[in-house]
Amino acid sequence: MHLSPIVNVVGVLLIVLGAAQAVPMGVAVYFGESDWFYLGVSGIISLGVGVLMAIFSKGAPEISERDGFFVVTLAWLFAAAVGALPYVLTGTIGSLTDAIFESMSGFTTTGATILTNFQGVGQGIFLWRSMTQWFGGMGIIVLALVILPALGIGGMQLFKREVPGPYSEKLTPRLRDTARALWSVYLGITVVEGVVFYLLGMTPMEAINHALTTVSTAGFSTRPDSIGGFQSPALEWAMIVFMVIGGINFSLHYRLFTHPRARIPHFRDNEFVWYLSAIILASLAMVAYLAAIKGYSPSAAATKGTFQVVSILTTSGFVSDDYVPWGAFPQILLVMLMIAGGCAGSTSGGIKWVRILLVFKYIYLELLRLIHPRLVVHAKLNHMNVSQDILSNIFAFIFLFLTTLGVVTLLISLDGHSFLTSMGAAVSALSNIGPGLDAVGPVENYAHLSSYAKWVLILAMLMGRLELMTVIVLFMPFTWRR
Repeated sequence: MHLSPIVNVVGVLLIVLGAAQAVPMGVAVYFGESDWFYLGVSGIISLGVGVLMAIFSKGAPEISERDGFFVVTLAWLFAAAVGALPYVLTGTIGSLTDAIFESMSGFTTTGATILTNFQGVGQGIFLWRSMTQWFGGMGIIVLALVILPALGIGGMQLFKREVPGPYSEKLTPRLRDTARALWSVYLGITVVEGVVFYLLGMTPMEAINHALTTVSTAGFSTRPDSIGGFQSPALEWAMIVFMVIGGINFSLHYRLFTHPRARIPHFRDNEFVWYLSAIILASLAMVAYLAAIKGYSPSAAATKGTFQVVSILTTSGFVSDDYVPWGAFPQILLVMLMIAGGCAGSTSGGIKWVRILLVFKYIYLELLRLIHPRLVVHAKLNHMNVSQDILSNIFAFIFLFLTTLGVVTLLISLDGHSFLTSMGAAVSALSNIGPGLDAVGPVENYAHLSSYAKWVLILAMLMGRLELMTVIVLFMPFTWRR
């Protein structure tokens, strides 16, 4: 492992995050909040440490495959530490554990919160909280590839570790142009969201905050009762559309915007078709259940049921109604959607639909071989053969995901929580969703958990955001052997 390129990359990321804190500091100044000073101090600390790290590692060699695993994990840890500084310095969050929990939840786009007094939070802090999710959505590593061309050296190792999914696709010949393309689409969608939310009744700051946390399928809200606090079906339907967009592979959005005269690329993508089909089928089931069993009116059932399905499946985690009293069927369905997640190459968490699709294709082929043992066939994705290496990686990932989910559930249960609370918190953290079940349900928060449970969930959020293997491989002895 080469230390200097790792220090260099982390230093650059701290510079980016430190400079970014000037934005919420300006907002705090505008609203006459004393938090501006502490946001400034936090930004200076981040900038100072980042500059020192970048200077002392100047001229660093190329980043190797092994370095890529370590630097991405380390970058998220440093980001969580830097992101926690404004909470601690302003006194918004008194406990260091709670501050790091909130920060890690932000950068991993989980949306689990320990905040209980929303009235005491300033506009500057709210904006920084939302910005952590916006940065984490597309990835601070990818952001760094846009800003500093110097990171193009060995940058593909970072890109592969950062972009969610079993494969990482370069849209352009140069990696830096690919990163810029993804961030351009990401920024464009964010702006459109902000305008739409404002036109539908949000204040300018509410619209900005929710635009940042919707495109990133992240879930932080400026209200304690989330989207339910706005009491606006029109707003809920607008968010449904944007959450669906956030859960789609951003390379498809890029192709749509750059080739407007070509046929819509989304419906030629197998994963997107499965993703959209899952949304439609799960929404129909939920709407029918709410209307027939729980007595909701057709319009309320359609709005609440569809919103919660989309929010959970895309791992956005926004809440418009409390689904815990709905009964066992909706909760079981939602847990299944939590585990599934969105599309690869999106800002969503979970297993991803491309993996689920390929597993079903593989099972189908195995059943076919029972009848035709000599038949030679391959699993295909978008009319292209899928290599055995990718299939092996997918099976290993799914087994590792489910095993980790079980372990985290056990660890949380050791703190004295019920099975539903433990499993809900585990799947919420590992799939980067936010709301869970029982004591960590949609109208609850994580403030009441012990420091032990919070640190378990902090690690689970990090592992889920980096898709498990990136973190776990660091604990393998062979990683450190020459």
